[in-house]
Amino acid sequence: MPTLSQILFPVDFSEQTRALAPHVACMAARYRARVTMLHVIEIPASVDPGWPDYGGLIDYAAIAEARKQQLHSFLRSEFETVSTTRVTMEGDPGRMIAEFAEKEKADLIMMPTHGYGPFRRFLLGSVTAKVLHDAHCPVWTSAHMSEPSKPPTGYHNALCAVDLTSKSLPLMQWAAQFARERGATLKLVHAIPAATPPTSLDVDGDRFRASLFEMANAALANLQSEAGTKLETVVAAGEVATVIGEAAEENHADLVIIGRGVMQETFGRMRTHVYSIIRETPCPVISV
Repeated sequence: MPTLSQILFPVDFSEQTRALAPHVACMAARYRARVTMLHVIEIPASVDPGWPDYGGLIDYAAIAEARKQQLHSFLRSEFETVSTTRVTMEGDPGRMIAEFAEKEKADLIMMPTHGYGPFRRFLLGSVTAKVLHDAHCPVWTSAHMSEPSKPPTGYHNALCAVDLTSKSLPLMQWAAQFARERGATLKLVHAIPAATPPTSLDVDGDRFRASLFEMANAALANLQSEAGTKLETVVAAGEVATVIGEAAEENHADLVIIGRGVMQETFGRMRTHVYSIIRETPCPVISV
């Protein structure tokens, strides 16, 4: 259930990180949460732990000190009214972020998907991908678009992507409570890849696809009964990421909630489907 008292905000001083500051501050204000702004200083692979002087060519100690000073002043005005702790660490950013979140019991990690640019539309940043794979707490990622995220206006229309197993129950309950707390409408969305119709006439196939929809709607009704929810559902034929992305656009969703573990087990490898959902969804995604 959403209890967001500790928000982890990894920063790398980029324009993308700066663009997320209003979203993080807004979430923190809503839940009266403490924000930990974490900057991980990436150590080159050829440098041993302890950062020796590398033959005197590079002063790593000076770099580390400069980064600490930079973090101290970064986004000061944006977080003036938010309880904020600033931490620097050294190591692999993806691994350190996930480990720090686990150790400090973060309730939510908020980070961008990567930098902007037309070619970056096809992949996630390596740090974000590693955090999505390793973190145990929910991860909020910005819309994977070629332009900076728009300032937050609150969440009004949310979607929760589910499969048809009992493992979707905690996700549905988490999403329902989050939506209630934010005063947002919430719909469930489910994709049926096998129900995609062929280009040629296929009468028996039409009957089969109709049965898939009937079974899906019946299973969703049972899940909602167990979860204690009465949400509108969107069931569509097609690949998972495409269905979710199109549903988000058609329903003017400003947030999509997915389950990383659930999606991994039902729809294949987590890297394939969770990453593609984030890439194709035109709004922020919380993966639980």
